[in-house]
Amino acid sequence: MGVILLCLAAPGWLYAQTISGTVQDSSGAVIAGARIEVSGGDLAQPIVLTSDGVGKFSSGDLKPGIYSVRVTCDGFEPLLKPVDLHGPVQLQLTLTVAKQQINISVAGKSLAFANSDPVYRQLRDLGLGETFPLNNVAITWDVATFQFQKGTLTFLSPVNGVVTGAIFVGEGHLNIKPALSIDARELNRRTGASEFDEDFNEAVFRFTPNARLKFLPGLGDRTTPASEAAAVFNRWKGKMRQRRERPVGFTEYLLHGETMDNVDADVLAAVYNPAHPEFFNAYLRGKKHGDLRFFLRTRVGAAPQLDSPEEVALINYDPAGMDDGVWYLSHLKSEYSNHTASSLEDRRLFATHRYQIETVIAKNGHLFSSATITFEPLVAGERVLKFGLLPNLRVTRVTDEQGQDIYFIQESRKEDGSFYAILPQVPPLGKEQSIHVEYAGDKVLEQAGQGSYYVGARTSWYPNLNGFGEHAFYDLTFKVPKRYKVVSVGKLEAESIEQDLAVSHWVTPVPVAVAGFNYGEYQRLDLDDDKTGYKISGYYLTELPDNLRRSRALASMAPRGMTKYALEETRAQLQLCTYYFGKSPYDQIYITEQPDFAFGQSWPTLVYLPISAYTDSTQRWMLFGQINSKFTGFVQEVTPHEVSHQWWGHAVGWASYHDQWLSEGFAEFSAGLFLQQAMGKGWQKDYIEFWDRLRQRILEKNNFGTAPNDAGPLWMGLRLESPRTERAYQNVAYPKGAYVLQMLRSMMFNPEDKVPDAAFIAMMHDFVASHRDKPASTESFKAIAEKHMTKAMDLRKNGRLDWFFDEWVYGTQVPRYHFEYQLSPAEGGKVKLHMTITQSEVDEHFAMLLPVFADFGNGMMPIVHVGIGGSTSRTLDVLLPAQPKKVALNPYKEILER
Repeated sequence: MGVILLCLAAPGWLYAQTISGTVQDSSGAVIAGARIEVSGGDLAQPIVLTSDGVGKFSSGDLKPGIYSVRVTCDGFEPLLKPVDLHGPVQLQLTLTVAKQQINISVAGKSLAFANSDPVYRQLRDLGLGETFPLNNVAITWDVATFQFQKGTLTFLSPVNGVVTGAIFVGEGHLNIKPALSIDARELNRRTGASEFDEDFNEAVFRFTPNARLKFLPGLGDRTTPASEAAAVFNRWKGKMRQRRERPVGFTEYLLHGETMDNVDADVLAAVYNPAHPEFFNAYLRGKKHGDLRFFLRTRVGAAPQLDSPEEVALINYDPAGMDDGVWYLSHLKSEYSNHTASSLEDRRLFATHRYQIETVIAKNGHLFSSATITFEPLVAGERVLKFGLLPNLRVTRVTDEQGQDIYFIQESRKEDGSFYAILPQVPPLGKEQSIHVEYAGDKVLEQAGQGSYYVGARTSWYPNLNGFGEHAFYDLTFKVPKRYKVVSVGKLEAESIEQDLAVSHWVTPVPVAVAGFNYGEYQRLDLDDDKTGYKISGYYLTELPDNLRRSRALASMAPRGMTKYALEETRAQLQLCTYYFGKSPYDQIYITEQPDFAFGQSWPTLVYLPISAYTDSTQRWMLFGQINSKFTGFVQEVTPHEVSHQWWGHAVGWASYHDQWLSEGFAEFSAGLFLQQAMGKGWQKDYIEFWDRLRQRILEKNNFGTAPNDAGPLWMGLRLESPRTERAYQNVAYPKGAYVLQMLRSMMFNPEDKVPDAAFIAMMHDFVASHRDKPASTESFKAIAEKHMTKAMDLRKNGRLDWFFDEWVYGTQVPRYHFEYQLSPAEGGKVKLHMTITQSEVDEHFAMLLPVFADFGNGMMPIVHVGIGGSTSRTLDVLLPAQPKKVALNPYKEILER
């Protein structure tokens, strides 16, 4: 930091006493956007200015005195200049390029703002208040009825005059009657009954102020506190404030994972904002289930970790047990009555507009970062922001737009260590605000071998305000040891070497849902795509990770050659997806190798491919000692699947966990489309095997005798997961979602059109174009499909596809088919096809439109679509122009059947 004392005087008679000037670098080039902080004199608080487009700034009128001018700008050393002001002062401020050092700074005074907000401290150390008898009282919250048969209710001590919770000890009963039949069926699958009933003897309630009023009419006269109340509350606090680094079960991952709620911080938001969206949380010790959690949360959703606006939930928290799971999650009954329930409800309290993040990666893989987050409040009165940030990344300082420290919350990483920021004042609606966060830590990168790293915390390596629930602009700068490369989302704007660090600057030209990067000692290979104009780059590792280094099978790997093959696959898939779905919003794509062996992922413009995608068939045979058809299929599919996520999940997002199949299922479909359309002659074998693998994934039973399809409908998404149905989500959302789209395509296919897929292509272009700026829901996709459905698809003669979505998205039935046919000569040289189709193992409401194929010498093509309903047989005669070699139903396995 440079300190220069300027004593510049002007005639005392000059009226305007200002500090103004120009900010430039050592070459004389002006610097726009520099931050100038003027303090001292008689100023109660600093004046913060920003240099304009030509580097200039001006403070306005000031009284005479000694002032301090501090100038900061990313990439430059701070500059401090004292000014003795007795008239207008014109400064020329020259900034020097920052010295690149990796230091752990001791935040000192700034850490005094951690976990020390006075109201938060009261909530954290909360005690018990008044106690009342509560006997023979029933209180209803939406679908839940709490029957308090006999016991005491002890309120928690008021905070700022607000009671935020209560403890019940005694005999109680909970009843839940689901609002919808689909939720009743899910509850029945979980518990054996379509309603839920449970006796309980302890309950802890946390709520917004109005919830307390519902208890008051049933209370008796004040009494002495139950001796157990304090113990119950302490046990609850111990449980709510505990986090393991590796969750044991699904609910622990959901409720006590990286983004677990700090209940005290959530309650703080309601104390600071009397109009905070209402919530009522009940934590019950049941007689059959020891940790039941009922949540009713408006606006943010009962289970925000599932990215859902559904307000009402029942969760059986039993991570090590067989009944662990989300048993009920739905919208308010009033929303169903008013027909306003929707996955598209906005659950955000704040909308993020921009992230500006600078990250330094040390030689030991630790991150040292700072982030400026620009946001807009959406709900009046809100002051508390919750971020998704890996708890191992410890926040050291949070400042507001004036550079003033503000309170923040981040308890120990082994406790409820989620990160919250507390705004000092209520921000005005409709006006952008920003805060600056400094943080550092480990567990984002783990060394996999010489020059290679596993990149974890891919959504929580920075303070992420709303996850995949919105799109924002990102400005990302990385400074890393110069032997390594960072490959990031966005467009690479600049690269340089500063002493021992490689510096890269990336910017997203359009808003995206998430930022991420890959990291390692990469080599780069580029491939042109003159047809679509996409810029394709591949980044590969020259060394194997340590866990594969001794594998003789992989000793012959040729990473550069296999990268070229991966890029060629990428180019083909980009061309195919552009043709079928329309242009993606991105102009470039980076295909990066990662040391994970069997896991791929796709972020906007950035694809993480597993190292197995760079192996050939011989190496895989040597590795497994046999031809592993399932793994061969994975290697065939992974690149086109992940590339297609540039459309599914990024160009088109999803509204909630109910709708995530629109991302994963459509990407899986796109991999099948690639095998059919991009592999040239002989595609049929791999294509048929692809759909057959997907069918097996859906219908194959596990050790509990349960198939993934039996776990529930596609629409249930992540809620399909349970100890008895592990991986049900992956084995339904991906393959059954693909089948849904393929079956629509099959019904729309018309071999007589110049482009037989024309109707399907028009539908998909429309779907992508209409959802570029908003997430897609199952219902919004259904509306697009109904807009483009063919006349033959209108089986109910109402212009709707309820029949199809009820069966395949909201239902679990899978039919079995039997097909017989005879051919006989007909007049005029034609051939009569007499066929019988039998559909079985479905109820009387199940209907399907089935394509029948014939091979006239040029491969199987559909000749007719046949509608059939219920478990029945249908016989049909069709005249054919010539004798076919073969007639078949579902020859390519594109219709899901048993």
